[in-house]
Amino acid sequence: MDGSTAPQRRLGKTAWWTVAGVAAVVVVLAVLAVATLGGGAPAGRNEAANASAPGSAAVTQAATATATAGASGPSAAGGSGSTVTTGPTGTGTAGTPGGGAPNGTLDLCAAVDFGPVAGLGAAATQPAAGDHTDKSDYTSYTCDRPFTGDGLQIAADVTALVGVDATGASRRFADARANAPAGAAGIAGVGSSAFGYQIGDGTVRTYQLWALDGRTQLGVRLKVTSAAAGSPGTDRLRDTAAAVARSAIARLHT
Repeated sequence: MDGSTAPQRRLGKTAWWTVAGVAAVVVVLAVLAVATLGGGAPAGRNEAANASAPGSAAVTQAATATATAGASGPSAAGGSGSTVTTGPTGTGTAGTPGGGAPNGTLDLCAAVDFGPVAGLGAAATQPAAGDHTDKSDYTSYTCDRPFTGDGLQIAADVTALVGVDATGASRRFADARANAPAGAAGIAGVGSSAFGYQIGDGTVRTYQLWALDGRTQLGVRLKVTSAAAGSPGTDRLRDTAAAVARSAIARLHT
């Protein structure tokens, strides 16, 4: 009885060690497999991220270059919005104020001849200076020049209200005529229609002329300050303003 059971115990102990060894090997293999698989996934994501980063940077750089070229291209090439057409001041090549919104397309000072003003006995003290202001349906261009003589000062201002069409210009001209002070009188031979009037008396007087030509309403204002006898009277101021306006209208169409 004792002899038969002893070998069975030794056989059982060997079997258990064998099972334990196999189990240990399985555990080790399982741990290695988990470690290998677990470490592989982050490596794959990092490689994907690293592979996509240069592509994204290239796309971003390409988009930036395209946007920059689009923003600077028209200006460098002189495209729409970058060209201003003007004539050299004093030559009379002002260009025709045509089109819808003539912002920056007219050099009014190039169309204005202030010679008749100097004929009143005063010399220009500064070069003519021009500017423009955009309105809702027209652009207001100005050209100003001061003159000084013996006891005489004249501020000569020319204004061109260039509208998008003749209808609007006619309406503005009619409003100016309706709101003119008493004594306003028509002036022949200037544009399609013109009138003028004087404001003030004595040492400070202002003569204002308004003329209509197509879609342009042209104004000439002569402000005279003089305490000297023989300073230009109303008729002479009217004729001077008319000469300036007539010449400007003719040059605006060259």
